[in-house]
Amino acid sequence: MGPDFTLEREIHVPPSDVHAFLCDLRGYVPLHPFIESIEDLPGLPTLPGATVHRVVDRIPLGPFKLKTVYVAALEPRGDDEVRGHAWQSPGVRLHTRYGVTRAGGGTRLVERCFVDAPRGLRSFVVSQARKAHDETLDGLKALLEGRASR
Repeated sequence: MGPDFTLEREIHVPPSDVHAFLCDLRGYVPLHPFIESIEDLPGLPTLPGATVHRVVDRIPLGPFKLKTVYVAALEPRGDDEVRGHAWQSPGVRLHTRYGVTRAGGGTRLVERCFVDAPRGLRSFVVSQARKAHDETLDGLKALLEGRASR
């Protein structure tokens, strides 16, 4: 089964800069439209080398914002890949693969996101995740390219 969505960006900075950003969830806070706070957690034996966090999101739901709390992990897999994992109740799981490759004078970033969620929530979760991740990647591109132009 393929990803639920794939996003791509060409970012005019070295791949090492993109990879380093992807490995630090704290950098996502000003870019991700839902993240309110992040707290570091102890590592997981099932994901050695991954950083693990407790994340609080505020997800728009009509005129309201739904507070959700979940566990997220970022797992570097060499210089060209980072995997993201998120576990949220009730039974929502996101697994993300970020591929980082040299492209011309910069980096090609490809995100593939796989979603497991109860049938009644699945389309909502995929839609919200795609929107949030798309906005986050736009912010990541602007941030890293802005730093590089200074």
